[in-house]
Amino acid sequence: MNRKSPLPLWSQLLEDLRRRISSGEFTERFPTDKEMIEHYQVSRQTVREAVRHLEQDGLVVRHRGRGTILSHSRFEQRLGSIYSLFRELERCGYQQNSKVLFQGSVIDEALACQFQLTDDNFFYLERLRYAGALEVAHDKVHIPMSYAKPLLNVAFEHTFLYDELELRCHISPTSGEERFSPIVLPPSESELLGCKSPSAALSIRRVTYFGAAQLEVRDTIVRGDRYWFVSSFDSAKTSNSTQLSQTFYS
Repeated sequence: MNRKSPLPLWSQLLEDLRRRISSGEFTERFPTDKEMIEHYQVSRQTVREAVRHLEQDGLVVRHRGRGTILSHSRFEQRLGSIYSLFRELERCGYQQNSKVLFQGSVIDEALACQFQLTDDNFFYLERLRYAGALEVAHDKVHIPMSYAKPLLNVAFEHTFLYDELELRCHISPTSGEERFSPIVLPPSESELLGCKSPSAALSIRRVTYFGAAQLEVRDTIVRGDRYWFVSSFDSAKTSNSTQLSQTFYS
């Protein structure tokens, strides 16, 4: 703590705690007020003010008699527009990072037919997505190579696909749709996502467009115990941000 800094001590403490949360340091438990007072050599009031701001940001939950715990077991994403799951996490103070499982060129005739393309060569990116040290999602993306060739040599461990697509390929999604299906993870997927088997998850198929042309097909499996998807509605409006459809299976 820099006591000569113009920043108040609680603000310095807040930034350091955010950094440590983002790095995944507190995966086991969050330190007690007494531990932070001793570690940072600050007053109880300074600790309480910093933790109060963490609670306002949704990073921790304070329980009377039980202390403070991290609230990062679930993250929230509102629906109704093109979004990045992990940009929202970074906005909340978590470090987005990915383990790239595959990045390169693949041939997929069935997908080429779906895209109505004569060229069946696709850029394929498969990643395991993290928030800090927490596994959140398994992501697989196909984009026609005619659009995405400049992405072949991009390091995707700490960057966003749509940012790189716009920067290097000069295109970005203008519209799209998603379909959600609840699933039970197979053992191999449970192991990859670091959860017990069997576990519940959401399977998401995203299709995006660049104008009238189909741009991307993305299949994502999101851990059901670490993510919320929220849809808003208003009875006064004729159309809402999210349309729901039901399909019944025998």
